[in-house]
Amino acid sequence: MTLVQPPFSDSSKRPDTGLMAKVAIVGRGFTGLMTAIALLKGFDRPFHLVMFDPQPKIEGGEVVSQTASTVLNSRVRDLSVDPKTPDDFRQWLETENAWRDRLDPDAVSVEHAFVPGETFSAYVYQRFSQALRDRTDVVVQVCPESVTAVDRHPRSGLSVFYGEQERARFDAVFLATGYGLREKLDEPSSPSAVRNAAVVGGGVYAVDKALRLLAAGEASHVTLISASGFLPQSHARAGVGHVLSDQPLPRTLRGAFRFLREAANTANAEGSGWQGIMNGFRLRAGDLWQGLTPEERRRFKRHVKAIYDSHRNRLPPEHYQRLHAAIESGAITLRKARVERIVNNGVLLSVPAGLEVLPADRTIDCRFRPTDIDVPLFRSVFRAGLARRDEVDIGILVDRHGRAMASPDRFQGLFAMGPLGLGSLPDIDLVPEIVVQSHAAASAIGAWIDERAETRDVRNSG
Repeated sequence: MTLVQPPFSDSSKRPDTGLMAKVAIVGRGFTGLMTAIALLKGFDRPFHLVMFDPQPKIEGGEVVSQTASTVLNSRVRDLSVDPKTPDDFRQWLETENAWRDRLDPDAVSVEHAFVPGETFSAYVYQRFSQALRDRTDVVVQVCPESVTAVDRHPRSGLSVFYGEQERARFDAVFLATGYGLREKLDEPSSPSAVRNAAVVGGGVYAVDKALRLLAAGEASHVTLISASGFLPQSHARAGVGHVLSDQPLPRTLRGAFRFLREAANTANAEGSGWQGIMNGFRLRAGDLWQGLTPEERRRFKRHVKAIYDSHRNRLPPEHYQRLHAAIESGAITLRKARVERIVNNGVLLSVPAGLEVLPADRTIDCRFRPTDIDVPLFRSVFRAGLARRDEVDIGILVDRHGRAMASPDRFQGLFAMGPLGLGSLPDIDLVPEIVVQSHAAASAIGAWIDERAETRDVRNSG
C-alpha cells in the first residue's frame, strides 16, 4: 500500500498511478470505511483509491452510533466486516483485553452481547489498517475537501468536483455519506445539569440519549418527543435466528403485514417470541418491496414505516427495561407530536388541538434525517443522468450492489451506498446489510471495469 498525502491532485497526471483503476469514495463514516475495506479485500487488481471527506476524524460506527458511547443495536455476532468470517468481531473482542473487559457481564455469551460504538469503531479501523497493509499494489489517499458535484468525464469515466473548482477523473465513484449531507449538531462539551430536557426523535439514538442524560445527572426529567408515538421494541435476551414460514408471503402491503402480525402473535402465544418472525420477514422484505406498486411504497412511508422501524431497530434488553422504568417513574415523558420549531428555551409542537409550546432548558434533536437530495452534489448526479430519485423520495434508486440506476439496465459507474438507498432497500441502514452490500459492490466494480476495458478494446481494434 502506498499512502499519498495531501494535497490531492488528479491521479491521471501521476506516472505511478495513471494506469491504475481510479476509484473515489465520498465519505469516511462507517459506510465509506466499510466500502474501502471491501474494495481492499475484494477488488483484485491494482487501483488508486481517494477518500473525500472534510471531517478530519474517522468515525467507524457512525451509521448506527452518532456518539462513541452509544450502545449499538446489533449484537456482536452480527458485526463482522467480512461475511466470510462472521465471527471475526467476536474473536477480535476476545483477544483485545482493553475492549473485552467492557462487555456486558449480564450477556448470555460474548456473541449475544451489545457493545458501545467506540468499541466497534476501534475494530473497524484496525481491520481497515490491516487491509491497507495487505495491499502493496494499491495507492490510497485521503482528500480533506467537500465534493460538490459528480459528472461524466469528457474522455471516459466520471469527474469529481471538489474544493475550489478542482476536478479529477475516476473510473467509479462511491457516494457513502450516510444519511446524506448535513451539519452535525454542536453539543456543549461539558453540559451543566438542567431540570427539563427535550429529546426529539423516537429511535434507538434518541432513547439512548435520553437515558444517558438521566444517568449522567445532566437532566432530572426528559421529554421524549416521537412524531409517531412509537418507541423501539426490545431484542430477545439471547439472539434468535430467522424464523421463516412455509407459507408464501402475500404480495401486497396490507396482506404482507397482516401475515407478519398473525405470525408474530402466534409466536408470542407459543413462547418463542416475535423477534425471530421479524428477522425472517426482513429476509423477504427486499423482494416484497420490489413487487409493491409506487402507491403502496408511498403508503408504507406514510403509515407503516414508523412501526416497522420500531420492531426492526431494537433496543438491547437492558436499555429497554431502563427506558420503561424511567417512563413509569416519571423521569421520562413520552409525547406524540410533530416538532415545528426548536428555540433556545423550548420546542414548538403541533398536536391535535393545535400548536403548543413545550418549555425545555435544553433540547437535543435526534431525528433520522432523510437524504437531502436537493443539495448540489445530488442534484449534479440527477442532472447528469447518472442516477435518479427513488419512488418515495427518500434517496437514490439503487440495486442490491449499491449501483445507482439511471434506468433499469443503465449503470454508469456511480454507487450510492448504505442509507442513501433506503428507498430501494428497506434495511440498508443496518450494519450487517451495509457489510454485505459493500462486498457485493467490490465484486460489481471488477465486472464493470472489465466490461469497459473490453468495450475499449473492441473500439480500438475496429
